[in-house]
Amino acid sequence: MLRVLPITLFLSACVYVVPSPHQGDYPTHQPNVILIPNQHDYPHSTHRRLIRTASGQCLDQSGSNYHGVIAYRCHGKANQRFEFVNSQIKVNGQCLDVGGERQNDGAKVITYRCHGGENQQWFRDGQQIRSSMSGKCLDIGKQGNKLAIYQCDGSRGQQFFY
Repeated sequence: MLRVLPITLFLSACVYVVPSPHQGDYPTHQPNVILIPNQHDYPHSTHRRLIRTASGQCLDQSGSNYHGVIAYRCHGKANQRFEFVNSQIKVNGQCLDVGGERQNDGAKVITYRCHGGENQQWFRDGQQIRSSMSGKCLDIGKQGNKLAIYQCDGSRGQQFFY
C-alpha cells in the first residue's frame, strides 16, 4: 500500500485540466468539415476526404510519372485522400495543377509540387470545382477517366461530391 500511494500522488500532480471549448479559448473540432469550401471560404483543413464523381468513382492520383488525376474505383488509400488548404487541393503533398498553366478546354489536370501559382487555385461552385485562373470546371468525363478543365456545362462529369 505504501508503494501505491507515492505513485498515485505523483500521477495526480501530472494531471492537466483542459479548459472547456465553450470558453472560446480553444477552437472546437468540427467533424463535418466539407473538403471543398464555397468560393472565398478557405479554412486551414487537415481533413483528407474522398472526392466522388457522379458515377460513384473517386478522384485518384495515378501512379504514372506525370501524376495525372483519374477517376478510379474508390479504395480510400492516400492517393485518393484530398484536402483543401488555402484554395489549393492537395494529395500526397502535391497540388492539383492545370498543366502548363493552360486555359483551353481539355487542358490536363495533374498533381505537381505546390507553388501557389494561379493554376493551382480552385473554388467550389455548387457541385462543380472551378479553376480560379480560368473559371473553367474540373471535368472527368470528356477524356475517358482523366481529369481536365472544360467550360462549365453542368454535366455529370463536372459534378463532385465530398
